[in-house]
Amino acid sequence: MVRVDDLEAIGTYAPPSWRQRAVHLDPDLISTTPTYGDNCRRAGRAFSLRRAAPADLIVFLARLHSTDRAAGFYLVGCLEIEDVLADVTTDPGRGWWDCNAHVRRARATGVWDSFWVFQGTPASRFFGRAVPFRQKDADVLFDNTLRWPSKRSELQTIGSYTRAVRRIEGPGEKWLRAICLS
Repeated sequence: MVRVDDLEAIGTYAPPSWRQRAVHLDPDLISTTPTYGDNCRRAGRAFSLRRAAPADLIVFLARLHSTDRAAGFYLVGCLEIEDVLADVTTDPGRGWWDCNAHVRRARATGVWDSFWVFQGTPASRFFGRAVPFRQKDADVLFDNTLRWPSKRSELQTIGSYTRAVRRIEGPGEKWLRAICLS
């Protein structure tokens, strides 16, 4: 089991009362072998990941807020896929996937619920600083195809379009790769 205090990059920022809490470190972009796991058969948000292949990029978006700024969405990291362990329903034995949170949980509980694990290349990482993701960025990423209803805030609109994993191609993909792999 991994606890908050086991993660040097995170533990120092956590309140003391949280430091012994177990965490589901996923994505894990700080280990020697970066990984991300999800249930691509049952979780609607991850369904399109079933088509992910080596060299594809998974980008992580988080809603963050601080005491001096309003809440907003930020790009916080990326995983460039090197390999995929698909539809895991039994222990796959030892391999690059051993440190993934889904594998660790399944080995502890005996529940192998058809999850997928993606191995990242060495280019996979958390960003040194979160990259703001605003309306202008969403318009670039989605090639100006989003509707921005006046009755919804920017956060609501971005949240609804990014709730599920989406395949991005063309100029949006180039834009993401420039941010993630530079």
